[in-house]
Amino acid sequence: MPFIRYAPRLLGLTLLTMAVLVSGCGFTPRGQNLGLPFKSITVEGNQGTAAEVLQILRNTPSLTISARKVDAAVVLTILSQQVDRTVVAFSGAGRPREIQLRMRVAYRINDGFGVELSGAQEITQFRDLSINEAEFLAIGSAEAFMVEDMQRDIAQQLVRRLRAIRPPG
Repeated sequence: MPFIRYAPRLLGLTLLTMAVLVSGCGFTPRGQNLGLPFKSITVEGNQGTAAEVLQILRNTPSLTISARKVDAAVVLTILSQQVDRTVVAFSGAGRPREIQLRMRVAYRINDGFGVELSGAQEITQFRDLSINEAEFLAIGSAEAFMVEDMQRDIAQQLVRRLRAIRPPG
């Protein structure tokens, strides 16, 4: 029974150790300030990457997401999103053995009045997908997962690029 006497102290010490470990690994809770140099933004585009960017920005407490351009300090416009699928290697039987997925997202950043802050630019992501003939039916879901992963990566890159924007005024 001596263990029960020290249980609250042991629990407190364990929680303190976990807090120190988690804070040192780079973990940050949702709703963190992303360090954006503006207070409002409009994201235009109906592609999946635009939705991913909005998802990231919605968790920023000091940022307003505006529906109208004139109400926003910054306007991020997703001009296009294109996914290409290329067969890179074939098996001895002539079936695809490896596929390369490539996603290109073109974007532009303006202020609310149309002044260009960053001209039209493009971000490209690549993923290689090996195909096992025994698991051929699962290739569609693996491909969809990789496309979603590329969208998330590109959205995070766009948020990092938004941090570097310095809107006038």
